[in-house]
Formats: sequence, structure tokens, C-alpha cells
Amino acid sequence: MVPGILVARAGLSREATALIDASGLPFATMIMDKTTLDEAHPNYIGMYDGRLMEESVRAFVEGSDCVIGLGALWSDFSSGAFTAKLDRSKTINVFHHSTRVGNTFFENVEMKDVLAALTARLPRRTDVKGPKPSDLGVPKGTGGDKITAEALYPRWNRFLKPDDILVAETGTSSMGLGMAKMPKGATFHNQTLWGAIGWATPAAFGAALAAPKRRTVLVTGEGSHQLTAQEVGQFHRRGLKPIIFLLNNNGYLIERLLCKDPEIYYNDLAQWHYHLLPQALGCDGWFAARVTTCGELDAAMSKAESCGTGVYIEIVTDKYVAPPMAMKLHESTKALYKS
Repeated sequence: MVPGILVARAGLSREATALIDASGLPFATMIMDKTTLDEAHPNYIGMYDGRLMEESVRAFVEGSDCVIGLGALWSDFSSGAFTAKLDRSKTINVFHHSTRVGNTFFENVEMKDVLAALTARLPRRTDVKGPKPSDLGVPKGTGGDKITAEALYPRWNRFLKPDDILVAETGTSSMGLGMAKMPKGATFHNQTLWGAIGWATPAAFGAALAAPKRRTVLVTGEGSHQLTAQEVGQFHRRGLKPIIFLLNNNGYLIERLLCKDPEIYYNDLAQWHYHLLPQALGCDGWFAARVTTCGELDAAMSKAESCGTGVYIEIVTDKYVAPPMAMKLHESTKALYKS
């Protein structure tokens, strides 16, 4: 099964989980759908992202006799830049008010009703076993070492706690964290459908306001942040205490990776002193830091977990430090330019 974002939007995650439990079937999610169902569930096998990532998951999903999508949307991001290949005749997809079986659509069929009917009717399978989900591994680097992708993303993964709300900005940060194994009850939010940058900072404010008893972690790039950074002041105004990680890699890195000429001028940015923003925006008492090494990052993350205030950590890396998914997308794009 491939549960999709429409399940969460319809408030039917509990019903979809009941279907997984009753059928015994394994499930994978695409990046737009990450944490639609809890990734701590024993039937979760990992991220399906076409040929970009997780080859064992791709082979299992695409080799299945039947794939049941539960409100899964086939966007460019979710399909691994359109490298996902499923035989339509072997797929079913349940939408809000219709269901597609192969090439046939059945209209005026409600998702909630279909989930309940499938839960009651599907036989329980114990013979279908998928791969085990992977995580981002052990963080690299110590002390004065530079902050690389191999150092940063596994550290972020280990920083997350059960029931956290993680909001990741469109770009390299979300592509790296999209492959993280989320703790029990933690949710991942990203603007995957339209890829609208600047979304994550105000979205994190809204999430924190809606669930003040949960820890909100925002990870954003400096290019996106420049569009909506003023919203940081709203957190303090409302007495909220987010943990904000600002990734400063000297420009629009995802755009550099997708451009024919990565050094073209419009991928450059005005050089802000990001770690001073909370003070400028009235966030009195917040812990703010600028880190350039693994040791400084470890110290700042430790402080973030215990300080009891809002947190803003600017993480400075080299210009082209990017996680594997972003680099694979880069290679795919380069091949298009050559053709």
C-alpha cells in the first residue's frame, strides 16, 4: 500500500492505519506523503521515490502484483522526477470522492467508506514482507571538522523526538530530511506539491500555534527564509518556543543544482547576519548561535534541547553541500541538458 497526503487531509489516518493492521500489508510513502501514517509502524518499509532513492523499496513496490494507493498524488517530487514506474493495470488509487481501479474510475465513492470496506474484507497476509526502512546512519565529523551533508542530516535525524512537528523548507533541506526515519508520533511537513519556497517559516508558526504542547522544529534554507523571515517575530509574540535551524550555504543551492549554469548571478543572495534576526525581531531571551564546525553544531544542539527558550541556530556550510537525493536530482538534470 502507498498511503498518500489526501488521507491526512481528510483526517483519515486512523482508518488507514486500521486497514494496514487488518490486512497485514506493508506500506511505503512518497515524499509528499511522509508521516501520513506513523513511520514507527512495523509494516513501514521506507520511502518510494522512483529511481532516485531507496532502490530496495523501488524494486519491491514496482514488483508487486498490486499496489493500492490511498490518496497518493503523482507529482514530480513524489515520483522521483517521474522515474517511478508502476503498471497502471496493477494499481488502485482511492481518492476523496472516487476510486480508480486500473483505467476505470468509480465516481461518488467516499474514501472513508472504501477504507472501512477494505478493512473488513481484505484477508490478513503474513507472507508479504518488504525491506526494512533505513535511516540516515551515524553522523560524521567531530570538533573542528567542517559541516558536511554526512555530518548534518544524520545529526538532525537523531535530534528529533517522538511527537515532534518537523517543518522542512522546499530544497536541499527537505530532500535530506525526507529520507530520515521519523520517531513515533512525529510528523513531517513540506510544500512538496508546488515547491513554494518561503512557505516553511510561516507554516511552522501556524503548526506551533495549533499544537503548542508539541515541539516544533523548523529547518529552512537562507534563500527561502529571506522571503518570510519576519514571521520569526510572531513566535515570540505568541509565547511560542520553536527550534529553528537556518541552513546557510551562500545562495539558492537547489537552484544551483538544477541550473545549467549554477554560478549564474540570480542564485546569489544578500548576505544577512541570520543569527541576529531573533534579536532584531524582538525575540528577547532566545538562544541564538552561528556554527561553522561539527563541534560548534553539537554544542548548539545540546543547548537547544535544554535551554527552555526559543532557539535559532544558523548553520554555515560550503556552497555545494547537499544530501544524496538532491545530488541525484542534479545528475538527472545534467543528463537532460546534455540531451
